[in-house]
Amino acid sequence: MTKSLLLKKIDLLFTYRKFPELFSTANQQFEKHPLKKKLVDLQVAIYRLDHYLESHWKIKKTELSKKWSAIYSALSDCGVPKKLHHEYCKLIYKYQKHELYLREQKLPTRFNKEYYYYFKSCDVKLLRRIIFDHFPTLLSQFPHSDWRAFDLITEVNDDIEDIFEDCHTINGNYFLIQWITQNPLEAKKQFVAFIEEIKTKDLNRLAKKGKQYSWCSKLTQKECTETLKLLKSNYTKAKKASLEAVIQKHI
Repeated sequence: MTKSLLLKKIDLLFTYRKFPELFSTANQQFEKHPLKKKLVDLQVAIYRLDHYLESHWKIKKTELSKKWSAIYSALSDCGVPKKLHHEYCKLIYKYQKHELYLREQKLPTRFNKEYYYYFKSCDVKLLRRIIFDHFPTLLSQFPHSDWRAFDLITEVNDDIEDIFEDCHTINGNYFLIQWITQNPLEAKKQFVAFIEEIKTKDLNRLAKKGKQYSWCSKLTQKECTETLKLLKSNYTKAKKASLEAVIQKHI
């Protein structure tokens, strides 16, 4: 992927995950704030790690170390003290293990979906944490726990959106892997059920927290609706394309 395409992908990610709105709530202009470039640099470093894991079956420790050095450097630039690097990256370490497990034929489908997608949103959780470090008042308005359902559904959306692209790489796309290891219809049914579960848990939290949670809930419900539509659409397209035959070559 070229640098311009990578930056466009990151810009779309930041917009999708509502980073500009968080900055606006903190009375800051996202596009002009110096933190934005630092967050972009950090996301670039994370994507390069991800690309290496997706494009190489045999992982070299030296190459992996280089990717992590870039992440740590970007973290420092974002104001995270070196002594906290490990703690800030613990979710990324965990998800990296899940990707490395593929090389041992240990598939994501052995995990509960909520557990798996919680860790798959590790990069967004890290960047949001850094934003909250810089603007502490945001944490009292939108605590980390309020983003759990939104992070789950947006990661599910990413997997479903990327099914055609991901079938040619080494990656932990749960939907793709469930499609081939069980069957397409079962994968669809289970993901519909999981999306409905996210919707219900989100509404239960809204009933408990009320107005303070209303924005996150609105975002989550909208993404649940959009993801259900995308699931049905891409399921039909993938069946017509005999996607399972393509996937099987890469698992």
